[in-house]
Amino acid sequence: MLEGFLCPDGVTIKTEACLDSCRMEDRCQELPDLVLISQEREFKGVPSTTQLINGTMLEFLKLTKPYYIDPDSRTFMVIGTRHHQEMDDIAKQLGMASEVALSIDRDIFDLITWTNKGLCLVDRKVWGSYKVAKALGITKVGEQPDPSGAVYKTNSKYGKAGDPKMIPIWGVDQDKIDNWEAELQLNRYRVLLYEKIGLSVADMCLRVKVRDGGLYIAKDRGVFRNSYRIPIKFLPDSNVKEYFDYKEKCLLTALKEGEWVLPCTAAESWDGIRCEEYCDVWQYCPKGQLVHGIGGKGA
Repeated sequence: MLEGFLCPDGVTIKTEACLDSCRMEDRCQELPDLVLISQEREFKGVPSTTQLINGTMLEFLKLTKPYYIDPDSRTFMVIGTRHHQEMDDIAKQLGMASEVALSIDRDIFDLITWTNKGLCLVDRKVWGSYKVAKALGITKVGEQPDPSGAVYKTNSKYGKAGDPKMIPIWGVDQDKIDNWEAELQLNRYRVLLYEKIGLSVADMCLRVKVRDGGLYIAKDRGVFRNSYRIPIKFLPDSNVKEYFDYKEKCLLTALKEGEWVLPCTAAESWDGIRCEEYCDVWQYCPKGQLVHGIGGKGA
């Protein structure tokens, strides 16, 4: 349960108190941004698609334990939310189906449009280049001389003085595509659309804006554009239903019994990166405590 914010000086403050009056000399974020960051949809007993894709431990703790968030960590969430709203407004002006709620469980897809395959389900994302490269399977496949003709000026591990500078050649390795979260998300939306309103989807994709597009760090990962269309493969309906039925049973069981002991899987915790940098409730989780080097009881 979101209790409030973690101020830049490390002190926590309740949401209402922060929005009423900043305890510091200057606000860390503008008031409208803080209001947006502090908003959480009420849980009505039916888990959303996002909650079920996340680890059961993470979502159980967020629903049952008080926690505080660093507003700075939600900066790109604010950007993404506003981008969605702007695109939603334009889509409605064009008479397109956009931001349609599928049920009370808060499942919302962004857009339905048409491609040469037929009806297309589209989800908009704002991602960093690291995640974009993984989702596309971008891989370094070799090197070539810099087309500019640049040469190394001194001897180094990269080459001898006078040798042409080498730049990476990037390609796509289908076996290294890692986009399982988006694949599960859109496939569930697809299944729900058919089950609830009889709408058959023929195509699915992401429209991704690259947060660090144009910067060296993005280009060094083989990400040269500021936006990408990423196709989403169709998963068997039975597999999609089985996965989400299982995850829903896990979360509802945890909430009913008031405890959950299994930590997030390696995939759900992004190989521990989420525990270390992006989890708001790690202090209640044995795995999170271990990652942060803190002992004691978990959830």
